[in-house]
Amino acid sequence: MFKPCLSLGLGLVVGLFALWGCGGGDDRPSSATTVGSATCTNTCHASTKDITGTPIAAAWAGTEHTTDDKVQCEDCHGPGSQHMGVGNIPFPNPQAAQCEVCHKDKKGFDSTIHANPEPYNGTNPTSLSGPDKFFFQGDALNSGTAEIMGEPEFLPDGVTPVTHARHIEECSRCHNPNQRFQYGNADGKGELINPNPNKMPDPPNITCSGCHDAHQAEKKVKIAQRKDRVAYPVFRKFFVNPTGEQNDDIPGTQLAASIYQPNGAVQPDGTTDYSKVIGRNNEINPERLCASCHAKGKYKYSQLATHQSDVYTEWLKSGHAARSAAPFAEFSANPLAYTDEATGKPFDVGNHRATWPFDMSLTAAGTTASTSQNGGYVPAGSTEVSNAYACYKCHNGIGSLAWQDNVQGTSKAPVIFGDVTVTCITCHDPHKDVQGQSKNTRRPEMMTNYSANGLTIQGNYFLDKQPVLLEKTGNATICVFCHQGRESGLTLYYAKLAPGRTITGSFFNPHYLGTAAMLWGANAYEFPDKLYGVDVFHQATGDANCTGCHMGEVTKDGLNGGHTWKPNVKSCNTSSCHATIGEVGVKSGSTATPDVDNYRTASDTNNYTGDPGGASLSIARSIQVLQGKLIAGLAARGVYYDDLNYPYFFKTADPATHTASGNPNGINNFTDWTPALYRSAFNIQFIIKGLPSKATSQVNVPNASASVHNARYSIQLLLDSYENLTGSPLTGAVRPAGTRPATIYGAGQ
Repeated sequence: MFKPCLSLGLGLVVGLFALWGCGGGDDRPSSATTVGSATCTNTCHASTKDITGTPIAAAWAGTEHTTDDKVQCEDCHGPGSQHMGVGNIPFPNPQAAQCEVCHKDKKGFDSTIHANPEPYNGTNPTSLSGPDKFFFQGDALNSGTAEIMGEPEFLPDGVTPVTHARHIEECSRCHNPNQRFQYGNADGKGELINPNPNKMPDPPNITCSGCHDAHQAEKKVKIAQRKDRVAYPVFRKFFVNPTGEQNDDIPGTQLAASIYQPNGAVQPDGTTDYSKVIGRNNEINPERLCASCHAKGKYKYSQLATHQSDVYTEWLKSGHAARSAAPFAEFSANPLAYTDEATGKPFDVGNHRATWPFDMSLTAAGTTASTSQNGGYVPAGSTEVSNAYACYKCHNGIGSLAWQDNVQGTSKAPVIFGDVTVTCITCHDPHKDVQGQSKNTRRPEMMTNYSANGLTIQGNYFLDKQPVLLEKTGNATICVFCHQGRESGLTLYYAKLAPGRTITGSFFNPHYLGTAAMLWGANAYEFPDKLYGVDVFHQATGDANCTGCHMGEVTKDGLNGGHTWKPNVKSCNTSSCHATIGEVGVKSGSTATPDVDNYRTASDTNNYTGDPGGASLSIARSIQVLQGKLIAGLAARGVYYDDLNYPYFFKTADPATHTASGNPNGINNFTDWTPALYRSAFNIQFIIKGLPSKATSQVNVPNASASVHNARYSIQLLLDSYENLTGSPLTGAVRPAGTRPATIYGAGQ
């Protein structure tokens, strides 16, 4: 194998489906007849290896694609009577069309960027159309000097030219990965023989077998939860260094069968054996298949850096990839193998601990768990059962797909075999594009599926029943799916504040990272006599919202922008936006993050805090001051807020009495709620937990998250909650004007 080269953009190249065959095909030449698979595998191809180095006959014979679904060689390659080792065979490198004869539900792949539906038209090499079959070399002859982006290409000696054919080979590593290249001389200096320079593949594209191992498309395993064996896909073998560097020579980085991990807790018979969970050996890494092209590599011959963006290493720096962070470490098979950044110690084995295999076809959390169904008692001897079914909407990148497709609890839902974060295929669907979106970004079938306490919300809505505006959210629609939290003012009302409900008891937590809901002015507890506003600037149509700020131009050192999701100051400092918001947190080179802690538009002279000098405070600092006033108001009424310790509201002031050791059995938890206390507590949590808990409290720092995602909405909520709690508006404070009436919940809101 040779070094990776070109990228096909941000559409990602991994799939979860297995290629079940159904026999037959419609593209067979009328003059050719079938000869049977035995003729292929017992004669010429008994020891032939495919482009990945896998023996074809053995792999084909051992896959359920063959044994269960009876797929034969000629179902994919076409009838072989005119081939016999010397003549043509209809489909030597079967394209997606051959797979789609059976897999009709995957025809959407044909319009994706991987399928190259708009090959280069010969007029403008820098246009958005795909590459031509010669990758802009003009021809595939071994004469002449190849070019990279118009510059001559040489071997590392700087003298010997790289030929056109060899540069086409370099580009095909990603753009046409099933193409085998052969030259006339053993030293590689002869003329190109295969493919025929006069019959080059046109157009180059990624087909199904570019990602799936075509000769062993799936394997099956028996698990305790299901009567029938469960299929899992087997992917092509690529080599990717876990740190992102692409290098075929690094051992131990081969990727195959990435959705199944038989070396960890899941055994070949489908049982769970936790004695075999050693360190982090239950991690699965489907993103490494995408990384084989979507990361910087080197051209095979010139050894120059390839041209694509380094998406994989950007992603490795992001929260989505942070396996050691609480959202993923706590849901791993072995939390003890991960270090809690807040304490510097391993995570406890709590009731979030995963038990693999986990069957997303089973229904609601807690109702089906047993030692054989999504179960296992953890820790040993405990009566607690781990069943994170609902949590996997966001806390497991494979489980999320069941929720996105709205098949959770049905036979169509996947089985999860290992720990995984928010990975490439969580947000990108390599098999289709969605109208109005790009880059294969997913659009969930049902944004909200909520049913509790007599309230049902199902469909394209936020958790307060406001519609999600798909025409505006665009590629960021997938962001809203997880980043709206899991409760709202409406669900709080139905659970605790509606007539006849029991208000006392554990705090009703809106959950974390609800910044997408905040951005769109949704899900907080709203007061019926008030008007609320939206952040019209950060809600701009399409990719100007979440992705416009969080995926702006990546910095040269790769620390901000792109798939790091850490805003690059350049995304703010544009002539149509803030121009000079300032820079802070310079890491190296040109890397800088927006200085939103200290930013305030010069034309905004309102005093939002009511304090002397309040009009000169930054917006983030103003929100922090308002939070402090509301927290103090709660404390004056015996409710003490601690954003570092669950359940966050206590009847004691000392933080030491809020920790696990200082709060045995939750004796210090505040439970004596009143409507006014609950409304204020819910909104404080909604605003402060817009970002996840840090190692230090977020109470005493400027709330940059709330100021950026929707300052107007956040300030309105804080002032309204203060007034509701104390009975009077905050003296001297200016409430931003609202544009829409509050969401109405019901009697007594």
